[in-house]
Amino acid sequence: MQHVRGERAAEDQHSWHLTLDFRGGFDTTVRTSSTDGIALEIQSFRVEADTSPSTPSSGTLIALAMSDTKTAPPSILHAPSSGGLELLLHLPLTVEVIDKATGEPHALLATAPTKHATLRAADVQQFPPVNQLFTLQEPVQLYPAGDSAAAGTEPVGALEGAEFIVNQSA
Repeated sequence: MQHVRGERAAEDQHSWHLTLDFRGGFDTTVRTSSTDGIALEIQSFRVEADTSPSTPSSGTLIALAMSDTKTAPPSILHAPSSGGLELLLHLPLTVEVIDKATGEPHALLATAPTKHATLRAADVQQFPPVNQLFTLQEPVQLYPAGDSAAAGTEPVGALEGAEFIVNQSA
């Protein structure tokens, strides 16, 4: 994966907009296949962005990673009624903000245990994808890692939007 852009609502004083270059990727295996499509199991997902790539000993890394492979619903590659192929990736995510100098995390956030980020790629021409645009389908609420929305914890942030350009690794 190469690019992710976070979007924010302009009227919210506590929101901010970041455009970062994330690097990393994901691994899948086929779980089942039918005339309705192919169910994929995401085995791993991790992308990182360096907020100050010109200073290797200072600054911040931001990492998005799959938090739990056991709770993720199957991801789907299928042909929607509108034509073409569509790929939906369902991911329980963690967001980690890491101090590059110490390697220590400043913050660790996660999606709620029963909520997942859904990334969608429309008009998929081939699989594995080449220069395929994926977009976050809906905002994802983020909570302190280990806390649960069901336990009454308020979200501390949200990933409002993101775009990923995905290519197969060599």
